[in-house]
Amino acid sequence: MTRRLFIALALPEEIRAELARTRDQLASRRDRVNWLPTEQLHLTLRFLGDVEDADIPALDTQLEELATRHAPQALKLGLPGIFGPPAAPRVLWVGLAGRLEPLEWLVRELESRLRRLGLPPAESGFKAHLTLGRVKQCRADLAAAHLAFPPLPLALRLDSLQLIESRLRPAGAEHHVLTRHILSGNEPEEATAE
Repeated sequence: MTRRLFIALALPEEIRAELARTRDQLASRRDRVNWLPTEQLHLTLRFLGDVEDADIPALDTQLEELATRHAPQALKLGLPGIFGPPAAPRVLWVGLAGRLEPLEWLVRELESRLRRLGLPPAESGFKAHLTLGRVKQCRADLAAAHLAFPPLPLALRLDSLQLIESRLRPAGAEHHVLTRHILSGNEPEEATAE
């Protein structure tokens, strides 16, 4: 049996609540967008796709080791952004700001560990963002309305590395945390180099 999996860092509850307020203002426009439920807001580090059940223990061992090598991530919410053209955006998101180097090093090491397990490389490069919704159909000004939101000047501490199963349902994906590891290491030298 296979499971549709991704690896993420959990967001603090107060950050999810602030992002939900932004999401709800946009949702009132009545565009056709699959908005992420508040409890599912997270920072995706890597989408894995279908993974065999037999491969999950080795994957989790790699995540556990990774968590012991990296410190909690101290960042800030950044500017809103989109994937896709402004007239027809595919994804609405909020970026992250601050010292991103430690997060980028964590993602590079994660990629290396996944390759050692025989998983294919990521289809695209890592972009630190928090997805609010996936656009199905919208008016031409949705992207402009989203991009006009001022940044939320909130600090966040990300310390929970999670392996999450995503079950696709007609009403949207359901997320189930399979494993969780607390980031408990120090910043690697590569992340602190100027």
